[in-house]
Amino acid sequence: RRRQLSDRVRDQLADRVPVDAPIEDRVRGLAEIQAAQGYLAESLVRPDGTIQLREHNCAIYHVAKGTPSACQAELDLFREVLGADVVRESHIATGDRCCSYTISERAD
Repeated sequence: RRRQLSDRVRDQLADRVPVDAPIEDRVRGLAEIQAAQGYLAESLVRPDGTIQLREHNCAIYHVAKGTPSACQAELDLFREVLGADVVRESHIATGDRCCSYTISERAD
């Protein structure tokens, strides 16, 4: 299931932005995909240039609350489809108001 989801999100992202697009554009495309899935997602660039993805709703909250691996799978998915470093900063399933992720180009 995870592989199928990854393939689907990757295809949807490729329809929105070129694979070699700047990370900011790729994150914006991912936010659009997540928003369409009910996550009320947005992307933003902080004043210091940090790129962030925020999800203001958890479409799988009841699963995520009792199964932390669901949230880990989402984090892994973001890393994979963006080809970037993704760090979760806040988490709805643990009581935060949103799930937020800081995203940066992967260090080679």
